[in-house]
Amino acid sequence: MIVAGVVIETCEGAASRVAARLAGRPGLTLQAGDGSRRLAAVWVGPDGQSLERMGEALLQDDQEVLGVFPTFVGDDSES
Repeated sequence: MIVAGVVIETCEGAASRVAARLAGRPGLTLQAGDGSRRLAAVWVGPDGQSLERMGEALLQDDQEVLGVFPTFVGDDSES
């Protein structure tokens, strides 16, 4: 199981709209935002490829999402 912190970069002023659309997305928990263009979230999924697919899907599905940047990635199966 992979746990990753991600920063989601949005268009200027779109963070709250994007956050509302992401609420309830499986595996993604929103943590905070800067109120303008960045959201912090924690994502939990089965492997790194799933993390890549989640980022790609966010970029494809939402024109106000400009980037998804992992800040940390951990694997709890190593413990």
